[in-house]
Amino acid sequence: MTTATGAGQWRVDFDAEVVFSNGGSLRTEGFRLDIPGDDIDDAALGELLVRHLGLLMVGGTAITRKELIREPHKGSRNTGTEGGAPVRRTLDLTGPGTRLDRPAGAPEGIEGLVDLPVALVRLVGADEPVADRLALAPFAPAGHAVVVHTGRPDGPWLTPDAAALLAERGAALVATDAADRDDPATKALTEAGLPVLTGLTGLTDLPATDVRLHAVPHPGGVRVYGVAE
Repeated sequence: MTTATGAGQWRVDFDAEVVFSNGGSLRTEGFRLDIPGDDIDDAALGELLVRHLGLLMVGGTAITRKELIREPHKGSRNTGTEGGAPVRRTLDLTGPGTRLDRPAGAPEGIEGLVDLPVALVRLVGADEPVADRLALAPFAPAGHAVVVHTGRPDGPWLTPDAAALLAERGAALVATDAADRDDPATKALTEAGLPVLTGLTGLTDLPATDVRLHAVPHPGGVRVYGVAE
């Protein structure tokens, strides 16, 4: 079965059972992984799952349901989608409502806003696309621009405990496509010393890995770019 919800990249939604050679098993339902092409057979998908989870002593895998979905990659590890021949691309992420909120007393200019490695937290398709601590668990935010891709223009996008976690773990900047500047997350982040970008656009085209973010303030607002390498 195939579902088209995006362009260019493919993921697979599947149910599987992994049997271990030393006893025991693991079952997944509705598990999703990035795939390098537009199709994958059951044997290759089983191997992909084992590599992604880093499982040892696997005796066999069985795929009991599989649906191919065209949507942006979310950065699944060890799936063969992370690299390829490097092609440098610049993506303009600025929208009409893009805003920069700085902490009180922060220096003017571009200090702390450019050439930041991106940790992309994709929540598009979630029932409630709000990043909490669990959503951030796979990422190491220290020194990164943490970009939360919600797929919706308004509403909450980050929980208070997730905001505290990003501050504790040394995130350099936090950004989102959500445009609600009155959300408590923005205030919590700036009070913790982090600049916040809201109202970004074009995040669907942003690769899940190997991207650096540049935010350049100007008298009329801010221009935001993602540079994919």
